[in-house]
Amino acid sequence: MPEPRSRPEPNFDSDRETLIKWIAYMDNYGQRWLDDIGKDYFSQEYWYLFTVALVSHWRQAPLSVSEACDCMKTGSPKTRQNRLQKLITEHMLFKTKEATDLRRTHLEPTEAMLHGGRIHFRNSLTEAIQFLDESDMLASCPEPLLKRISESSDDVDTRYLLPWAEFLVDYTNDWNTTFKKLFHTEEYWYAFVNSLLGAWKGAPLTMSEACQSMRTGSSRTKEKRVSLAVTRGMLIKQRSSSDLRTTHVLASATLEALLIGHFERTLHKLMALTRLL
Repeated sequence: MPEPRSRPEPNFDSDRETLIKWIAYMDNYGQRWLDDIGKDYFSQEYWYLFTVALVSHWRQAPLSVSEACDCMKTGSPKTRQNRLQKLITEHMLFKTKEATDLRRTHLEPTEAMLHGGRIHFRNSLTEAIQFLDESDMLASCPEPLLKRISESSDDVDTRYLLPWAEFLVDYTNDWNTTFKKLFHTEEYWYAFVNSLLGAWKGAPLTMSEACQSMRTGSSRTKEKRVSLAVTRGMLIKQRSSSDLRTTHVLASATLEALLIGHFERTLHKLMALTRLL
């Protein structure tokens, strides 16, 4: 068996490339969700429903209908109920009575959701470990850990997939706390992150590119999001010095500091998680 490796944690103050790699991993995570789960559930809200339902199941903690609706970050009560009903109708969740109190109903994942969830969280955790290893931030040799994750046993769900799913929920909660729940990940993650990366790479986004980076919403909706972020001091619109017809969208100093803090904290948490697996 390969000898364990001991590696110092990176110095984020001087290692922008490390943050860029972590951001790239999280960007790819969205594609992993799409590939594993499919376009019908490719949204922040269905991600929350899937993940919270699986975490509750693996923790053997009954998930009530109201808790399932509350876990979603956007939408009216009716919209949230409709999303939940879609998963029930399409046999991803089912309702069951609590054994100790028949007046109470809770939700459980079907075998289809459990199967899809295991595939997704196993794939994404494997890729996270590979990312850390390739970036020299994994404390030990990855092969034994990757082998254990790939095994088909009941222990894999609670030993590896559960803490990984909880880490991802914590990641999104960190984002929401950082931005005081004003800029949800689905609407603003790509615009904020790409505006920062564009500036770092010396290729600032145009207004069109900033809008195109967002995955959801009409063109008008995307333009309104950018304008709101400008009003709230997160983004800056600036005329190009070489072509006054072109407007660039830049991350403000405030946004840059918030994003760096968010990605530093979550990367440290990921490293801490893998040391415990």
